[in-house]
Amino acid sequence: MNSKNIRVLLGALILIFAMAFVAACGGSDDSATTAAGGGGEGGDPIKTAVLLHGKGDDQTWNTSMVDSVARATGSANLEVISTLESVNPADGARAMREAIEQGGATLIISHASALDQAVKEVAAEYPDICFIQAFGTGEPTPNVTYYFDNASGANYLAGMAAASVSKSGKIGVVGGIDLDEIVKSVAAFEMGAKRINPDAEVLVTWVGDFEDPLKGKEAGLAQISQGADVLYAYGDGTGLGTVEAAKEKNVPLIGAWFDQYQLAPELMITSFVSNWEPAINLVTEKYRSDGSGKCGIGAWVGDLVNNGAYLAPYHDWEDKLTPEVKDDIEKAKAAIIDGSLDPVTGKTT
Repeated sequence: MNSKNIRVLLGALILIFAMAFVAACGGSDDSATTAAGGGGEGGDPIKTAVLLHGKGDDQTWNTSMVDSVARATGSANLEVISTLESVNPADGARAMREAIEQGGATLIISHASALDQAVKEVAAEYPDICFIQAFGTGEPTPNVTYYFDNASGANYLAGMAAASVSKSGKIGVVGGIDLDEIVKSVAAFEMGAKRINPDAEVLVTWVGDFEDPLKGKEAGLAQISQGADVLYAYGDGTGLGTVEAAKEKNVPLIGAWFDQYQLAPELMITSFVSNWEPAINLVTEKYRSDGSGKCGIGAWVGDLVNNGAYLAPYHDWEDKLTPEVKDDIEKAKAAIIDGSLDPVTGKTT
């Protein structure tokens, strides 16, 4: 065999051994994906930090995210390294940096509109970290996703349930802060109530705070004194005080953000529930496919269509609501989903 043939043979053997080595190591493509923050669907758990403006066990707005993250731990393969409660907006950026630098978090879930500016600041500093922000403003960057809830549909159905129970025709709504999204939902609640009782009167009180149970209770008691015989506790931590007012006066009520049945089993007709798991799953899917720095999906809106917002079971009220009312609620739900009913205006097409 001449020298030229020997060189060809040696080159072929080297190539074969090199290909076998790359295959054994999992290939260079997977390594690049991992370095970018991906890792594939079966990759390592995503280290996640959750920031809340209130208490995680409030059984309302904050618990809705804690519960959604707990379910997404399996579906999205998360490793929750910290859940920070009662985060002040002034401390938000510092808390996020610590979660990243000390805890190793590569996914930050900020469940408070008050932390929007903090996310903007920190996301710019850490472009390879993935952020999910509640009610974000402006244009989200490639590593940031904003999420919202279009709760008007679920609130329309809740208004129907409330009006079907009310004997006086007066229903009290105690809200925290009159943000546009919440005002819109209250308008839908009133439209739902009027579908059952065209003469229904909805009393609305905004206490100006999402975390003041005392004001929530005072407002609830004041509405009861004005003749309201059903209350809607639509104020996050503030709403817990409204629940206490209902319990004190033995008045049925509607819960918000989370299934609040356990807070008042005999009085809770139903609750409007926010489910954030679909948003978390979509973001983490993009995180794993494109990398943590390109995990953003823009803006996600939860509603009746994608199960991001829905009406909780009737529990103890299952047999107290008439079959006709429950059937009408289901028909209204179907009409909202197919677009033939606008829950905010009550108009049909």
